Amino acid sequence: MFTRRYVGLAVVLLALAPVAGLCADAPSKDEVVAQVKKAVAFYKANGREKALAELNNKDGQFAKGEDYVDVHDIDGVCVAHPVSPGIVGLNRMDQADPSGKKFIKEIVETAKTKPSGWIDYMRKNPVSGKIEKKLAYWERADGLIFKAGTYEQ
Repeated sequence: MFTRRYVGLAVVLLALAPVAGLCADAPSKDEVVAQVKKAVAFYKANGREKALAELNNKDGQFAKGEDYVDVHDIDGVCVAHPVSPGIVGLNRMDQADPSGKKFIKEIVETAKTKPSGWIDYMRKNPVSGKIEKKLAYWERADGLIFKAGTYEQ
């Protein structure tokens, strides 16, 4: 009986472990900026091929669950996405949020004249399951746009 109680507790704790990871606080705006700057520095230090391989790695240093850096080229083609590998290679200029905002197109157009910036758009928050405002920071480097975001808190 004593052992059965602990086995039951262990089963419950193991079942909840993945949920605990989802409940982590969303990154702050400062953390988002730091993550993008770290990715750009990695790209500059290691070159395109090695950097894009790391940025596409779901277990890499730029992917911590839903806290990740994705990369698009200046034409709107996704070249790295550790969470959604199926969109790599797709032109996302017409990608719209639930309100119809073409946020990739807006980032690309702005990146042609500015080296960095912020954008907000609506997205399904994977933790809450609700459509919420996502804030994303991006930086342009060598014809690529590095982007990370957080949900408005």
